[in-house]
Amino acid sequence: MELVEATELEVTFAFALNRSGSKSNGSNFKTGEWSGALVAAAAVGVYTYTLICTGAGGSGSASTFVTAAVAGQPIATVNPLLLTFAGQATGTTGVAQTISVSNTGTGTLTNIVISITGDFIETNTCAAALAAGAACTINVSFAPTATGGRAGTVTVASNDAGGSINISLSGIGSLPGTSSGMALISRGVPIVASSALYHATSANDGDYNTEWRSNGAPATLALDLSSVPVAQRQNIWLVWYNDGTYAYNHALINQPGYDNAGSYTIEANAAPGGGAPPATGWIALASLSGNVLHSYSHYLNFIGYNWIRGNFTASDGSVLNEDIALNLDVYSANNGVTDGWFFNGDSITANCMRHNRVLAEDENNPGTQITIATPSFGVQVNAIVGNNTPVQENGGIPGFTSGNMTAYLAGWLQHIPSKYVTINLGTNDAANSGNAATFYANMQQLVKTVIAAGKIPVVPTIPYSTDPKRMANIPALNDQIRALYLAYPTIMPGPDLWTYFRNNPRYVSTDHLHPNAQGCVAYRTLWSQFAAKRMYGH
Repeated sequence: MELVEATELEVTFAFALNRSGSKSNGSNFKTGEWSGALVAAAAVGVYTYTLICTGAGGSGSASTFVTAAVAGQPIATVNPLLLTFAGQATGTTGVAQTISVSNTGTGTLTNIVISITGDFIETNTCAAALAAGAACTINVSFAPTATGGRAGTVTVASNDAGGSINISLSGIGSLPGTSSGMALISRGVPIVASSALYHATSANDGDYNTEWRSNGAPATLALDLSSVPVAQRQNIWLVWYNDGTYAYNHALINQPGYDNAGSYTIEANAAPGGGAPPATGWIALASLSGNVLHSYSHYLNFIGYNWIRGNFTASDGSVLNEDIALNLDVYSANNGVTDGWFFNGDSITANCMRHNRVLAEDENNPGTQITIATPSFGVQVNAIVGNNTPVQENGGIPGFTSGNMTAYLAGWLQHIPSKYVTINLGTNDAANSGNAATFYANMQQLVKTVIAAGKIPVVPTIPYSTDPKRMANIPALNDQIRALYLAYPTIMPGPDLWTYFRNNPRYVSTDHLHPNAQGCVAYRTLWSQFAAKRMYGH
């Protein structure tokens, strides 16, 4: 055994008694129990001592121990010993994670060699030798070559007496995102309303912080698409947004709508453009009545037409908010729907993934709400990608768990053309029982629902929370999300919201649950950067 610069040695010693009786195993002997004085190991050498072992019933046999004192021993310390990477598209390289290597001994750590296996890449700052008390870093990135679970190992070899140290690596490879942007053809075209408390042009000017608002209902809003090349408007995708109404379906949480479109017909007209909207000749292409959703999409055959309008006959509003207020976008859909996002989630989604400005608690003045006019998800994507502002419907329902959502998602997807459907759930599951098996079963059902609708499920990790119960339950639920990544390679793993907000707790509001205003800005940006890189190749 090794004695490292010590003045006292404690050993564990097994012995048998000389006479009959019980045995005593694992007895401890300290300085006073040695037959000779315990010499301080001030130098490297061999020291021999005789142990006098005393047990119940009499003296035991004597034994001899040989100990060596070793001066200046290096100790390699590595942290962490496990790295787990979020889902990464095959053929791409993710963000690096860091491993620290330090010498916590008294001698120089030498012969340092770092190697790596699997679908991982490493760079490091470590030289061949590391002085006592010094440290270096290893940066590891995940670059999957195939879908599914991928494993690897970083090995740190050196003259450490304990031998090489292994760090386990794991990640999940997913299918690469492929999305063809759809041209937004309604931006800035002539638009005319039958009445307007807020200008009609606010509906299609690209500023989602403004909107058209009628003066009561009924009302019409007509767009002249005659200046758009005919080849770009054979089939179109029309979508409108009412961000004044909080939840995607406000009736589910017993809240009112605010100037929401309750009943309407989408109509087209072949009359020439360039003037006032035609008074006659309108042909109904789609209709909706009794609506309580704050956005809606329509995929339409537009061959032979120049004009499109919403003919709104009833408002889904509350007292003093019974007008029609919305933003409206029309996309070229000649090649079908190749893009578009439906952000399905809970109150975090409802708060942060609106199109207009963020209203939430101020990070710098807790308890005080502020407004931040941050660009929407689609506008941010367009700023990165160029010529592509994807459809973005906010399907957040405050208070919903994964189990609540299983009753509604399939019905909504019947009229949502979007290619990507996020499942941003789990925060409210964690506040309840946090049962991992139940959560997995619910999320699995939602994933299957999205796949059955011919869409791509995008599933992020559950955001970090400073609420003690959620903080305790969320990691196990996030493990279930990672298990879903493995079971369903079609899933596009979304942003790692847990890690981001854990590393930036200042972005969690004093309710310990929701992102504050600055946190919502970051939340939008995380999603925009994720989509730009994974789906649009930027």
